[in-house]
Formats: sequence, C-alpha cells, structure tokens
Amino acid sequence: MRLIYAALMLGMLDCYSWTTEAHGRKAVKPKFDPSFLKDFWNSGGPRLPAREFVEAVQAASLTVVDRQSRQRRLVLLSLVNEFSFGGAGLWELFLSNLRNITFHRRDGSPDHLANHLVARLMTVPNATANHCNQISNRFGTKCVTIASPIFTADNYGYKTPAYYGLSFVKVLTILDALTLGVDVFFLDSDQIFFRNPLPYMLARDIDVLVTGDCGARDDETPAARFPKINSNIGLLYFRSTPMVTRAVNEWLSYLVRKARDRRPVLDQGTFVGAMEAVSTDVGVQRMSVAMLLPDFFPHRCMSPCGCNTVGLSPGQLGRKLYRTEGGRCQPVFVRKWYHFHVPCNGDMNSKATALVKLLQLYQQVVGPVNSLSDPFDAL
Repeated sequence: MRLIYAALMLGMLDCYSWTTEAHGRKAVKPKFDPSFLKDFWNSGGPRLPAREFVEAVQAASLTVVDRQSRQRRLVLLSLVNEFSFGGAGLWELFLSNLRNITFHRRDGSPDHLANHLVARLMTVPNATANHCNQISNRFGTKCVTIASPIFTADNYGYKTPAYYGLSFVKVLTILDALTLGVDVFFLDSDQIFFRNPLPYMLARDIDVLVTGDCGARDDETPAARFPKINSNIGLLYFRSTPMVTRAVNEWLSYLVRKARDRRPVLDQGTFVGAMEAVSTDVGVQRMSVAMLLPDFFPHRCMSPCGCNTVGLSPGQLGRKLYRTEGGRCQPVFVRKWYHFHVPCNGDMNSKATALVKLLQLYQQVVGPVNSLSDPFDAL
C-alpha cells in the first residue's frame, strides 16, 4: 500500500511539473531522445562521481557544530555552464557575493563561503574546467566537469535536452556529495546573500530544508510533509543521512524512469513527492522536512520585495510586498532577508542586473552585506 501511495504521489506530480522558470509559458511537448541518460545513469544505477569531484568536495567541506552540539561536515554546491561566464557576469557576481559572506573559525582564522563551494561545470565530453577555474579559483571556488553531448556553450532553451539535463545533473550532484558523508547546501547561481545563512540552517534539527512561495509556515518543527505551498529548489539543504540519501536516489531514479518512457519531468515538480515518499513512510524521527520562512528567504516570483507572514497562522497566504513611491522596499522587511533569489526575472543578464540593484538597495536601507550575520561555530 505504501508503494502504491508513493507511486500515486509521484504520478500526480508528473501532471504538475511546475517550475518557476517555466511558470506562465505554454508547455510544448518536444520530441525527446533519452539516449543521453547513459551519461548520468547506467544499468547499475547512478554513475559514480569521478575522483576529481570526490577530492574537490573533501577539500572544500567545512566542519561546523550545530545547535545540538553535533559536528557536521558540509559543502556548498552549484551548477554552471560556459554561457554563464559572459554577458553581465552573473557567475562572477554570485561568487563575489559568497566571498563577501565572511566568518571566523574557532581558531580565529578568517574564512568565507566561496571557499567551500564546488561548482559542477556542464560541458561536452573531453572538455576541461580550465576556463571555469580561471574565473572561479580567485574566489576560492573549484570547478569540476560533468560531461554530456547535450551540454553546449549556448544558453539552454526551454525543454531542450540540455534543459532536462540540468535536472539530472542537479540531483546527481547532490547525491554524489551526500554519499561522501557531507551535508549539502545547494544553490542556484541567480541569487545573492545579505547575511550568512549557515547559522539559520544549523539551528534547525531538520534533515531537508527548501525555500517556497509566500505563505505562513513553521520551519523549526520537524515534519514528515512540507506545507501545501509551492517549493522553490533554488536553495536546498540536505543532511547526509541514510534516509535522505535514499530519498535523493529515488528522486533521480524517478527522473530516469520518466525520461526512458519519453515523458520527461523536471526536478522542481518532482522534489516534494520524492522526499515525502520516503519521509512519510519511515516517519519524522528518521527523516524530517521543512520549508524555510519566506520572510527570511524570499524569491522574485513572490513579489519585488518578498513576503510578510507576521501574525498569520500556518497555511495562510502571506502578504506580497511591493516597492514604495520612492522605489525602495521597506527597511523593516529588508532587514530580515538572508538572501534574494530571482528565478522569475528573464535571462542571465537581466538576473544579474536585478541582483546588483538588490545589493544596492540593501546597502542603502540596511548597511553592508554580512553586517547582520549571526556567529556560528566553524572548526
């Protein structure tokens, strides 16, 4: 019965493959060739990570102490392609912002988040990560290739093979790091941080954290289900536990099965079902989930200035926030922000422009980036 329930849940999500990037577009069913799946999945399951990825994750991982006084190792992960390096410089903006989120380790040595980021470069077979590393290494970030003929230097058109390939790379990259025994903080590159998010994540005794739309909820109490609010997987935190690793493996397996049937689905629309298929089966003590508060973790699909859920009960729709007559977001709400994500903001150049304006806004109404960051215990 539980297996039937899980299959029904994922089947329903197949009919609701919502993505923030595709929201509002007409879905055109393309001709789909699943032959590229061999680059991510073989007859025995997901392809194992290359030694270069293993070594990069081990070198970048950071040991921290959570609020329950447990030591954890974590790594930041992101995806990048050659197209990201041109134009308005979205990738460099992302890395420079992470470098500005600084902190001190227990021994007093300075550090920053970009030092702990591993970027998986999507590229054609036999290509190198040299160009990516030339740009990224000066920020402390390491690039590692993941290859398939579908990944060219062009921008990935909607529902092209490369567009679907993004889902496979994202989930496989998360799985590869989890199997190395490190927690994963996965970030899309079209966002900026105003203060360090790690103290917030480490204060929650929850296995899987995700951002979502504008609605009131609780992100401190471990649960087996997410609230009935659209998730946004541009920011994800996974603890490396056996059940979480199993859930991510099942997530990837489901993507593969649907693609082999020539009915491909995307990572966004299948995330909740894949996680809950495991968490509801094994129980909250073995795998817990939560959706981060939108007041602290807003995205542009909500509104230009985020969301306000103060005084609302869980399940109620939040209040969308808009700019004042002076063109600014109200400081009382901006001060709460840990980041701002702009998935609903056009191409990479327009995203970069929007993020620069948000950085300027924050500095004008609050102060320097990282000035409101909370301390945390990093070894």
